[in-house]
Formats: sequence, structure tokens, C-alpha cells
Amino acid sequence: MKGIIALNSTKESDVLAALEEAKESGDIQWVRPLLETYRGHESEVIRTEIRTMLGSLKISAASDVLADALEDPEFAGFEADIIGFMWSSGFLPEESLRTVTACATDGDFRCVVEALTWVEELENVHDEHQLLDSILLVRGAIEDEQKPEAKGLYEALLSALLVLENQQ
Repeated sequence: MKGIIALNSTKESDVLAALEEAKESGDIQWVRPLLETYRGHESEVIRTEIRTMLGSLKISAASDVLADALEDPEFAGFEADIIGFMWSSGFLPEESLRTVTACATDGDFRCVVEALTWVEELENVHDEHQLLDSILLVRGAIEDEQKPEAKGLYEALLSALLVLENQQ
């Protein structure tokens, strides 16, 4: 646990040592603190190391931690990164579909790209309400003229969602 505390150090060497400890431990308790350090640290070396770690998680419970972070206002602006960590690690919990879609429709261009990649990796969705809510969110974003640069991505996202709907 001493290592988790070191993630908050102002000394880059302490943080890097904590990251090595996190790699060796492979414990779920590190995931949220790693996200917090990623969000708050200015060092690109540290952020790159954390990005690599969070993008290759092999702890299935980490999926829940990442999904919770998507809904946490403390991580506003980092949704694209978190969705990227999820799909890079192979975490595709269908119960996160509406959250990921909402991030796409509320977020920036990069967030839409990450969400589209995540949705395209889904094999099926069993929760019809999640799927229908997601389709409605994307249709609303297509009709909204606020982000014309993302319209093509929204249309691709809608197509991916409709494929999932047809598979039901």
C-alpha cells in the first residue's frame, strides 16, 4: 500500500517506483489510483507508463472500476482515454453501452472515435433498453447541429448499434 501513496509524490522517481510495484502486484486496488494519477500528473513519461498499464489490464474486476470512472465527474475530459483503456484491455461490458454512448454524444471528436471502436467490438447486447437508449442518443446527436465534424462518426456509431439491434 505504501506504493499507492507514492503515486501522489511530486518526485517522478517515487511515482515510477510505485508504478513498478503496481506492475508486480497486479492488484485491483491500484486501478483507481492509477486513473487518478493519470488524470492529475503532468509528466508525460508517467502518463505514458500509466496509459500502457491501463491499456493492458488483465484484472476482470477492473472493468467495473473503469466503467465507474466514466460516470464520475472527477474524470470529465478523460472519457476518451478511459474508453480506450477499456477496449484495449478487452473489457466490453454491455451494461456500459449507454454510458459509453453518452460519453460519445457529449464528448469531443476523440471520444466519439474511441466509443465507436468500443461499440464495434461488442458481439451482442442482451439489454434491449440499453441498446434502444443508445440508439436514441446517437440519433439525437446526428440531428443536433452542434458538432457537424462528428456527424459521420455518429452515423457510423448508429450503424454499429443497428447491427447489434438486428442481432437480437
